[in-house]
Amino acid sequence: MVFALPLLLSLPAAWQTSPPLALAPVPVSVGSPPVPPVPLLPRPPLSPGFVAAASDAAFRNLIDGLLGSSAAVALRLMLLAACCGLLGASCVDHSGPSSSDPSGLPSKREGGVVYAYYSGAVSIIGSNVTGCSAGYNGGVVYAYYSGAVSLVGSNVAGCSAGDWYGGVVYAYYSGEVSLVGSTVTGCSAGRVGFQPKFKVLVSFYQIATTLGPVYGVRLNETFTRWTNFMDSLSFDLLGLTYPGACMGSMRIRLMVAGLWPLVAILLEGAALACHAFAVWLLSGRADDLRRDLVRATLRRILYWAILVAYLVLPSVSRTILKVEQCESFAVNDFTGERRSYLVADLTVLCSADDDEYSGLDAYFWAFFVLWPVLIPLAFLALLLSIRSEVQAQRVTPLAGASRFLWRDYDPRFLFWEVVDMGRKLFLASLVLFIHTEYGSSKLLRLFVASVVSGLYLAVLTLARPFKRDDDLYLACTANLLLLCCFISGTVIQLCESAAYENMCYTLVGFDSAHGASEFVIALTAAMLATSLLVVFFKTVSAVRAPTIRLASTDRPPALELCPECHFHGFISHAWGTGQDQTHTVVRRLQLLMPGVRIWLDVDNLDDVGRLEEAVADAMSFLVFLSAGYFKSFNCRRELYAALASNRPFIPIFEADATKGGASLAALQAECRESCVEVAPPAYPSYRGPDEMLARVFEEAEPIVWVRVNAFQLESLKAVALRMLLHSPFYASHPAELAEGVMVPGEAGPVAFSGPVTILVCRGNKGAFGVADEVKAAAKEGGGSAASEMVVIRDAEEALEGASAAPLSGHFVLLLYLNDKTFLDAGGTVTRLVQDAMDRRIAIVLVHEQDPSCGGRPFRHFVQQTPQVLQRSPYKLYDTVAVPLYPSEEHRRVSLRLVLRGMGASPCSAGMLRRQWQLLRRRIAVARLRDAAYARFRYGLQHP
Repeated sequence: MVFALPLLLSLPAAWQTSPPLALAPVPVSVGSPPVPPVPLLPRPPLSPGFVAAASDAAFRNLIDGLLGSSAAVALRLMLLAACCGLLGASCVDHSGPSSSDPSGLPSKREGGVVYAYYSGAVSIIGSNVTGCSAGYNGGVVYAYYSGAVSLVGSNVAGCSAGDWYGGVVYAYYSGEVSLVGSTVTGCSAGRVGFQPKFKVLVSFYQIATTLGPVYGVRLNETFTRWTNFMDSLSFDLLGLTYPGACMGSMRIRLMVAGLWPLVAILLEGAALACHAFAVWLLSGRADDLRRDLVRATLRRILYWAILVAYLVLPSVSRTILKVEQCESFAVNDFTGERRSYLVADLTVLCSADDDEYSGLDAYFWAFFVLWPVLIPLAFLALLLSIRSEVQAQRVTPLAGASRFLWRDYDPRFLFWEVVDMGRKLFLASLVLFIHTEYGSSKLLRLFVASVVSGLYLAVLTLARPFKRDDDLYLACTANLLLLCCFISGTVIQLCESAAYENMCYTLVGFDSAHGASEFVIALTAAMLATSLLVVFFKTVSAVRAPTIRLASTDRPPALELCPECHFHGFISHAWGTGQDQTHTVVRRLQLLMPGVRIWLDVDNLDDVGRLEEAVADAMSFLVFLSAGYFKSFNCRRELYAALASNRPFIPIFEADATKGGASLAALQAECRESCVEVAPPAYPSYRGPDEMLARVFEEAEPIVWVRVNAFQLESLKAVALRMLLHSPFYASHPAELAEGVMVPGEAGPVAFSGPVTILVCRGNKGAFGVADEVKAAAKEGGGSAASEMVVIRDAEEALEGASAAPLSGHFVLLLYLNDKTFLDAGGTVTRLVQDAMDRRIAIVLVHEQDPSCGGRPFRHFVQQTPQVLQRSPYKLYDTVAVPLYPSEEHRRVSLRLVLRGMGASPCSAGMLRRQWQLLRRRIAVARLRDAAYARFRYGLQHP
């Protein structure tokens, strides 16, 4: 379906009720005066498939009715800029959740023009798009799991995505994005991770600038010239622009300090209201638009109020607390009489007899309750009101307006901004309550601040509240530098003190305060440089960390949750035999799939009596099968709860008996013996052990858990793939997972650069079968031609046969380690291995892991291998053996590693790596030729 909008929403109401007319395209900017009428021509007939919308309501109905379908959608918006200016955040605005959005997200936060959610192709043709914006993603088009997006013959200017991604188009798991014959100028996206870094730096400087006035730490005057600029970062605008003494009495200064932020909020609110009113007048006073504008304006005012309060709270609170900060002076040396005066105004006597001072109490407590108390409580109440929506990833209009407080943190730490605000308030202002008269000249404030900063740094490191690792590293660096500043401030204050002679040298070791200042500056600079380097390398490693991607599209998977669930999976395990393994599974999956939420007891268990609720709150049920699992009462509770809620089972099998594993047969017998409850409370309709066996062992083949490097990755990929298959999106789009998942840098297909001969000993039982598998695996990297490059020969015939000729080319000896290796009659295998190593032929060790095929622990082979092969010059086991696993996904990796041990290089390797492999191959061939020639010379000399 393709539809056009030939009439603008900004036209007078009388025009909106008239028949649709064609207008010439005229670009209009946001906030521009009304467009003069353009000479109208008779509207040409619409092309087949086009529908004209003659009014705002009709246009909205078309958008709501068609964008949620699978039909391709195109918009012809002649004067789109006027529409954007009229609706503010979005050209296609909705007062509530769109009918095409099953998640309930208000579509006006995404897509300045088009919001397409699970729809077909989206096209904007022959349009002028100016000044449009979206609150989050997609300044012009937001496409989520939709078709191709194209802008054809259009001009796009000044469009933006205010907070996140896609200044023009945001396409998430959608088709191709194309700009055909279109121009794009002045568009931008705001999501570059700037906001959390801005907040961290602002908090650091707001506290750092209080070292002098609050803590009494002042560098030597030689160094203060280039540090004065930090005063401007305290956001104390009145103190920077207008001296307090010029304002009049302390009461006036206190009122101005406490009220000017509220005035700023009111002025900005009035400006936004005037702008909305003007837009409404230009729109012809549409009633539906008025409601939308009122809501949008209130949200913008709330955002502005939060921003202003966040920036000025420490400085305003500090100014308020100065009313209680007095300093005592001696007025009579003979009698010892002293008087206290207000530090902020030395003309005010700190005494109840002073009328001006006593009159400040009411103002002080009023502003103290308003700023240091009510503002943080208001932020806390606001976050409490949106807690459920944010944790369920449903951004309501209120949550969007208050996103400055929570957007940068993990939903589990929604209130972290309030915690950080409390720390900042204490260090920048509330610490003034410590020794109100002499606190700035004492060490107690610095000591308390050092303890608070150290504790906060420890909590920050353990909690990790930020979504992005680079933000966490920057926050830790800033708090570490603050701790360094407070400790260094103690050194400076000791050196500045004149309590007794040579105090600085006696206690600290510096001759003067100037030397102490030099040391503090050098130490701070060194810590700053070191911390920034650590942040840089941590950020680079985080960016390069491998993550799971779809093999079909090379994109991260969509981690969509069911509406009734808050976790992607619940992992059930026996504490005695499976706790360590399940922790590894969960932590590794969280790294490989950022954003995945898996219920783990040590992370999420608050009440063991609510296990059944936790199982029902997850989309899938992961069962880690180890010895004693079915004997655990709580594990059986979880199993019955999973059966009752009909959650898909994902069994993971620990096969290593030394790590708490057991055979599948033993686990099935254990299940049959233990799962015999009659009508368990969680699942009264339980039909006995046969039902449990069918769900755990027969519904899907258990995934073998292997903890070794590349093989562990295969186990994790198998778990992730099954979790994705049971997710809502891929349940309806299974084709996207048909090719499986992959991780960049994993053991991929390999190929040889030349012919290879694999030597196999007949006495090495099973070795020829493994060699055949290796030859077949060589086809994966280079097709059938690659398989022909691999030749398998009998080692005894090639090395000792009557027709044996000097070897030429690339040869490798495959030694298959199982329970019968080196036990052949006559010791032929031992002799041939020695002969091959004498000829400098590479030995590739393959270690069987399946007990049914002769697999044994490696120590078994050390015992049965002849000592001659373990001693110099052979040292057979200096070569690392490749484990050969029986499961399909792990065996594929094993064969690839065997091929790499034989000299194959990854198909994805670059030219330099391939050349290096070729050089190694030529060196091996040359060494083999030299060894053969040496043996020939030895035979001539010793016939």
